[in-house]
Amino acid sequence: MRMAAVRRTAVAVPPARRWAQGRAVLLTARELCVYQRSLPEPAQRHAARLLGGRASAAASYQEFRERLPSAAGWVLANVEEPDALWKAEARWWRTVQADGAAMLRDGRYGPRVVVGAVAVLSVDAWRVRAALESAARGGRPGEVFDALV
Repeated sequence: MRMAAVRRTAVAVPPARRWAQGRAVLLTARELCVYQRSLPEPAQRHAARLLGGRASAAASYQEFRERLPSAAGWVLANVEEPDALWKAEARWWRTVQADGAAMLRDGRYGPRVVVGAVAVLSVDAWRVRAALESAARGGRPGEVFDALV
């Protein structure tokens, strides 16, 4: 479902295509390289449309990174091992926030402002969820956001 949602976002919301590709990279990398299982057929088709068939069929993390299109590889820059995908996810959230805020600052009426607002609100919702989860586990204040600074 997540990969289908990413694909629909990439098609229906052109200003969010870069984010959708980055999210597809994270979802695919996690399945292939962390859980070491292939994507189910529907997810494989969606990933192939966003990342190319070669990337989604890679046999290793390094091969996956090498096969990514340049427009999607940004999310894994300097993330050498699949155990560090959390850093890539933090980068993805920072990018969504920065891009969304820039769309809001543009100040022109239209779809880009709406996409920017949704992006910024989504990041805020993710932070609240992370803070609540951390609090439920007895975490220290602020530790959830260390990766985002």
